[in-house]
Amino acid sequence: MSEFSSWEFDDLTNTLFVHFDVEEHHIKLDTFIRTADSARRILSSLDQALFDGRLKYELVVLPPEEGSFLQCLKVLIPLAAATVLFFDSDTPAAFIEGLTGKPPSEWGKELGQVTASGLKEVYSAEDEDAPDEEPPETPPISDEKACRAGERLLTAMTRAVLELENEQLRRLGMEDGELVEALEARADFYAACYNDHDVKRIGFTAGDEFPIPRNSFASRAQPPARKKDEEEPPEWSVAVENISVSSPNWVEEDQRTRQWKGKDANRRDCYFVIEDAEFWRLVKKQDLHVEVWDTLKVQWAYRLVDGKAKQRRVLRVLEFNGSKLANPLSPDAVNAILGSHKPTAGASAAPTLFDL
Repeated sequence: MSEFSSWEFDDLTNTLFVHFDVEEHHIKLDTFIRTADSARRILSSLDQALFDGRLKYELVVLPPEEGSFLQCLKVLIPLAAATVLFFDSDTPAAFIEGLTGKPPSEWGKELGQVTASGLKEVYSAEDEDAPDEEPPETPPISDEKACRAGERLLTAMTRAVLELENEQLRRLGMEDGELVEALEARADFYAACYNDHDVKRIGFTAGDEFPIPRNSFASRAQPPARKKDEEEPPEWSVAVENISVSSPNWVEEDQRTRQWKGKDANRRDCYFVIEDAEFWRLVKKQDLHVEVWDTLKVQWAYRLVDGKAKQRRVLRVLEFNGSKLANPLSPDAVNAILGSHKPTAGASAAPTLFDL
């Protein structure tokens, strides 16, 4: 924990309080573990939906307050993660505002992802009828402030997922796509509370406020019904495409924490990992001519989730800055890596599934 300073533990804005109304000042160990793990899974689901699973964070347990059983979970984001603190462009504005009470444009300012053009895009997404005015430039946000804002955002959304009524969450669209996992974790949270007969009510502040009575635990513990097409992951799609790299990651082992960022042939932002062992051998030998803006021609695989390409994996780097490195893998070789998959035309030849 050395990468976090002591004042971060004193700041309560990124603390998720889970307040158990019990006669004695203790709860069962199983209840503590299951509720804390449910909160962690909700955070993970939100990270996947908002930041495409790229965010590195820690959930730590603080000592409980005296005179109650107050579970204190703190979200901590290290400075190294500041580079991925911006929203997936397809995240619904109504979902973010519904959980936090603040629109994406306000969070965007705090996360430091805003320029005049960026603000204009966010405003137009929130209100297509808004007057065509140029938003004012905002000063740069430090990485530290961006991380603190990210912590507040994740904490506020996790609390809302736990606290709001089932119908409110359904209206926000949480029963579809990646966010179903957050609802499943929420159901497990309340199942743990229901199974602990000492827990009378639940609150989410440090004060004696318990808005969730025991008689609502059972309904909240009902897991969402998964759609048939969500039971199995989507089939892999494989294509050859050109990528303009804007943020590389030259450390192979760190790709799961910070993926490569670039733009595909349709100028859409994309995040991906490179699994090509021969490419990484050339990197380690320093046999690649690196430029400020590198271009890749790749054979990659991805899954479509709610019309968005997810889990992009570069199987083979074919060209690097115009220099040929390799030929595409054969269908049999791709099948050995992915199993069932379908080839897709590259964007330069025809619209790909990225355009859906």
